[in-house]
This record gives sequence, C-alpha cells and structure tokens, in this order.
Amino acid sequence: MEWIPYLYLSLIVPAVKKKARPFSAGAVLAFALTYPLGAERYALMALSVLILALGYPYENQPVKFWERFVNAVIGGTGLAIALGLYNLGSIEAVLGVAVPFLLLRNRVISSFGLLPASALYLIGAYQVSEKVKLALFALVYVYSLNHLRKLLR
Repeated sequence: MEWIPYLYLSLIVPAVKKKARPFSAGAVLAFALTYPLGAERYALMALSVLILALGYPYENQPVKFWERFVNAVIGGTGLAIALGLYNLGSIEAVLGVAVPFLLLRNRVISSFGLLPASALYLIGAYQVSEKVKLALFALVYVYSLNHLRKLLR
C-alpha cells in the first residue's frame, strides 16, 4: 500500500489548465500528508498553496444539487476523521483544513477539498479494516475524477 499516495501525484498534471489548479493543489496536499516525508512535506504544502493561488480569481462553475449532497457527505465524514486525527495529535489532521472547500457552490474551488478528503479516508482514525479504508479511498478518488473531467472541459 506504500504506492497508493503516488496516485495523487498523477493528478498534478491538470494544473496546466487554470480551472484545474485547485484540484492539483489538493493532489499535492494529499500526497504531502499521506506519504512519509521529512522536511519535504512542508515544501510540498507550500507548493500546494502556491498552485491554489496561481489561478485566482477562478471562474464560477456551479455544482449540481446531487453533487453538493455527495460532497457534503464526503466532507462531513472527512472532517470527523480529521478531528479524530487531531485528537490523536497527528499531523495528517491538517488535511481537514481543505475539506470545507467541498461545500462551496463553485466546482472549481470545491475541487480543492476532494483529494484531501480521499487522503483522510485512506489514513482514517477509525477502527475499520485496511480493506474498508482502501475501498472508501478508491470510491472518493474515482468520484473526484468526475469533477476533474468537468473541470477540463
């Protein structure tokens, strides 16, 4: 399972398109906090903020109601996991900062929270098997690709 965080790195490429920069910033942040790194972690977190800032201001691309509902479920669960990680004193709780972006009405900006949420599902501070965590990660990761497809149009 050590190779899984590398899946996030493949999603940095869409940063070439301005609308997809928040998504790519989320990918960098997710990788920085799921892969065991030393001081490089902070450089990657700074890169994530830089990529997010590079595209500002972002165009408004509305999110459908069903997507916002799913985002709210993903985000709420992600925040609960982040709170659990915070209580355990884990640095991965920082991912919870990006998750509320999922609740915004603008798809471009809300995409920033998707990959950190999938990273939280992968790390998980809850007592379930690794297979369940991996399945939840995969589900959110694949769902995020739907957002990416719409951003790249």
